[in-house]
Amino acid sequence: MVCENSGELGRPGRISGEPFDDGVDLLREAPDFTEFHVTINLLPVAGMMLLVAVTPPQSPALPDGVVRCATPSRTDPMVVIDRIDAHGRDLRTFSSRIRMDSYDDLADETERRFGRVWLETAMGNESLKGRRNAAVIFERTIEDSGRSRERLEHFVYRDGVLHDYDHEAKLLVRRRLVEAGEDRDPLRLGTGSIPIPVGQRKSDLLESFDIGPASDPPSNLVPDGTPHLGIRLVPKAGTRLAVEGKTKFIEYWVSPDDGGPLSVQVTEADGDRVAVRFFEPRSNPTLDTEARTRLNPPKVDPSEWRIESR
Repeated sequence: MVCENSGELGRPGRISGEPFDDGVDLLREAPDFTEFHVTINLLPVAGMMLLVAVTPPQSPALPDGVVRCATPSRTDPMVVIDRIDAHGRDLRTFSSRIRMDSYDDLADETERRFGRVWLETAMGNESLKGRRNAAVIFERTIEDSGRSRERLEHFVYRDGVLHDYDHEAKLLVRRRLVEAGEDRDPLRLGTGSIPIPVGQRKSDLLESFDIGPASDPPSNLVPDGTPHLGIRLVPKAGTRLAVEGKTKFIEYWVSPDDGGPLSVQVTEADGDRVAVRFFEPRSNPTLDTEARTRLNPPKVDPSEWRIESR
């Protein structure tokens, strides 16, 4: 019998027992987003971040004696890496709505946060001189019980400093991550202290990880029928992540069209997981006034806020 592969890039679907796979698109279920006109920045993903269901085209009929394999083919991981690298190489700006799911394995509970992310690279702003700026804001949290509450979390990374705003405690903490003149990007997966899965480069990934095919993503991270490519990143021995021992592996699913991010999931050694799904991601949009405002750390009143530098 001749067996022909379906040629699908990977079959998205539910994974039995997957804590994130509740079959509910909580971004749709949650109340409408209300935009806070404040500035914010990047959330640490592993220390910790569009998708429209598309019906795949019907496969053509096969000749007599040829059947389709039950298991779809998996794209060579290096092909996926090349797509990701091309996306990162050409990236000037990026914006997206996001949902972050934090799963506690011991408590068997998942907390979900909803917000937005913005990124600006040196290609989009020559004054950055090889650096990148980023901002993340979370506006709503849904607890495992289903209880929803407005909770503003706000991060800005700019010019080597991470600004962390705690609006409930009225506390601003500034952390210098890169010294003046230092050639280092803290947003890189594997080596950065606040990595995000956007604008990554092939050389960085190959240096920090052993790379293989990703598992089929749960449908709440990549909706059923959505074309995708995926890789699994396992920290290489001797690298920072391997020495720390917290990250077991990272699975990263991207669009086969441009290599842009669909979702990422970090599985930790203790069984905890952090997953980020991107909704309506936009690569190289023109940054409007709101986006540029958010990419700058907002000023706070020192008479009302406690300000710390670490």
